[in-house]
Amino acid sequence: MSDRGALSKKLRNAVDGVLCQSLVKRPHTLPSGRYVSICFDDFPKSAAVNGAPMIEARDWRATWYVSGGLCGTEHGRFGEMFTQADLRRLIRNGHDIGCHTFNHIDCSDASRAEIIGERERNAAFLSSFGVLDVQSFAYPYGAANLDCKRAMDTEAMALRGGKPGLNRGVTDFNMLKATGLQTDRGGILRALEDLESLSNSDGWLILYTHDVQDDASGGGITPDDLDQVLQAIEASGADVVTVGDMVQRLTGGKHPTLQWAA
Repeated sequence: MSDRGALSKKLRNAVDGVLCQSLVKRPHTLPSGRYVSICFDDFPKSAAVNGAPMIEARDWRATWYVSGGLCGTEHGRFGEMFTQADLRRLIRNGHDIGCHTFNHIDCSDASRAEIIGERERNAAFLSSFGVLDVQSFAYPYGAANLDCKRAMDTEAMALRGGKPGLNRGVTDFNMLKATGLQTDRGGILRALEDLESLSNSDGWLILYTHDVQDDASGGGITPDDLDQVLQAIEASGADVVTVGDMVQRLTGGKHPTLQWAA
């Protein structure tokens, strides 16, 4: 991509971001209390091998945003990706599984038909593992536009973006805020600040990362950093819930499935 093309895309993404924060909204009033959700996107094998046991040791569970096309592959940034055995183990241990498109596409550059095709293909992949009640979707790269929000809009499914911060009061379930745990975005500092803010008032903090390994990529963190965040969550006294748990609380226990009409 040329410098001019890259600048044009950056400006378009900035405009899309502003519009997505104010239009095509699906407001929900969060329950009183303080909540934290921990998410792993894509997801690298190191997250399943190193991250999941750390969370399970505290009797917590996480939400794993799966792109079926990445299963069994090698990623240039994150290393080895999850295997079928990793996914089955997480499901067996009670973790929450979310949708992340099948091929991890940039939804802001995709047509409505492409987005629907991607989520239906991922639905078929997840259903082969017995996962039928997917409660949430995370936009790959945190990227979305109004057409994408409209294509993904469904009454019972939460849609997660990539803008950091706390979800408080009346929040848009078509563009939930989420704070990254990423070495190329300040590491865990923003997360620790958000946890401190959460200790003072009600809200829902969604945290996400990718790989969990000593030589973490820019999109991931080290096991030591993850442990520090988990200790901070524990010290905050907040309830740790999966994104699916929160969706069920707010939708009366409805179980959406990844089946939509174009």
